[in-house]
Amino acid sequence: MSSIEADIEKNKSEGQVEYASSSEDHPETTEISEEHKQYLIAKHGTYELAPLPSMDDNDPLNWSNGFKWLQLGMVAFHAFMATFIASGLVPVVGLYSEVFGMPTADITYLVSVQIILVGVCPLFWTPLIVRYGQRLLLIISAFGTMCFSLGSVFSNNYGSMMAMRCLQAIMISPSLAAGGLVVNDTTFAHQRGSRSGVWAIAINLGTMAGALFMGFVAEHQDVKYIHVVFTCINAAQVLAYFFFGKETAWNYQDTSRNVTNGMKQLRFKAIFPERTITLKGIFYPLTFFANWRVFVATFAYTTLFVYDNIALNVEIPEVMYAKFQLGPQALGLQFVSFIIGAVIGEVGGFLSDKIVAWGQKKGRGPSFRLWVTYPGFAASVAGLVVFGVEIDRANTWNIKPLIGCALASFGLQIVTSPFIAYCIDMDHSQAGAIILFITVFRQTLSFVGPFYFPIMFQNLGFTVAYAVFAGLIVGLGLIPALFLHIKEAKNGR
Repeated sequence: MSSIEADIEKNKSEGQVEYASSSEDHPETTEISEEHKQYLIAKHGTYELAPLPSMDDNDPLNWSNGFKWLQLGMVAFHAFMATFIASGLVPVVGLYSEVFGMPTADITYLVSVQIILVGVCPLFWTPLIVRYGQRLLLIISAFGTMCFSLGSVFSNNYGSMMAMRCLQAIMISPSLAAGGLVVNDTTFAHQRGSRSGVWAIAINLGTMAGALFMGFVAEHQDVKYIHVVFTCINAAQVLAYFFFGKETAWNYQDTSRNVTNGMKQLRFKAIFPERTITLKGIFYPLTFFANWRVFVATFAYTTLFVYDNIALNVEIPEVMYAKFQLGPQALGLQFVSFIIGAVIGEVGGFLSDKIVAWGQKKGRGPSFRLWVTYPGFAASVAGLVVFGVEIDRANTWNIKPLIGCALASFGLQIVTSPFIAYCIDMDHSQAGAIILFITVFRQTLSFVGPFYFPIMFQNLGFTVAYAVFAGLIVGLGLIPALFLHIKEAKNGR
């Protein structure tokens, strides 16, 4: 083994302590007692479960299905708000340009700065979450975001607004990593595709819904009321976590560390004291660059996210504001097409769970769920081409470019859940680190995109530029995913 490989293995062994799933130490089905089997049958209808719950009703895996959905719903909404707040200023870029007397290109940094911060900052939050649990830190996250949303209401210049937007993003960012942990702590293997899909679609929908609904607000009220809405929603999140939230992390090795009392969970008490916080541990998720399966799946998914989501979201206000003179409300309404596509595309999570369960009966591995992604690639390519061609042709507003947006959004969403679930399937015990790696990689490339998109549009035109994006999806997304699928299938994985 080379020195580099040895370092990777050493980092992995240390990182597994810090990022391990709370479900990693479950007993094997063959080792459990008859009493344990009967308990699980009464609770779940079967004892053949992965991971295997304990005999404690407080074990998150033993919670009622409705209560699990409640916890997932709250953290998914938190992730939704991370991108909702980021995109909420998209339809008012023109208005802020007039308010601050600055070019629209400078105002768009109020949006793009949040893209990078919500992607990178979870690296620093997650070691705290995996040591102390999710609930307390998500309450702190929502409360801090509320404070800086309120500060944005009273920001009267570009500098103070930028400061508030940066601090907002830092505080709300842990939600993008916590969702994967909650899914892993409360669900069984056969549920992960669909449950991961709920959290994943919330992130995608947030980028669309923020622009849609804040366009209505800006059309009828002063632009500062956008931040008033953010503040009120964040306050409601704090109350929801306080009254309805429950800690999903569970220490199976030392049950004395588990606290079931809701008020006592609000104290900083380490649930996993062995998970120390170190600089090496903070950057441990980046070692998944060396895991070729996780990296290829992440790269393929990120390619679609950048061009199906960011390249369209960023460009719609610029094009339609200048070309069709649409106001904030009308600009926001364009994003209905994205929402329709994403909602229909969420069938990918359900289908991937079904197809992987069917494949397991035939001896197929986790890669079998990747079959679901191919319609997504096809829809993405078609959607981008349609949008580019139709937006160049249009002299007055018409719905044809939005058909391309809906197709691209559908394509992105139908691949999202299968790719994320596949990555987690590679090592369930490392779900937190894997989700964090995906998040950092996706948001970093998404941040870079807006710097070269305008240059391409100016020099190539929309038809050629979006055709190039479609080609990049094939070359950087479809072909690597196909290679991964074929290689894994040959190895029986």
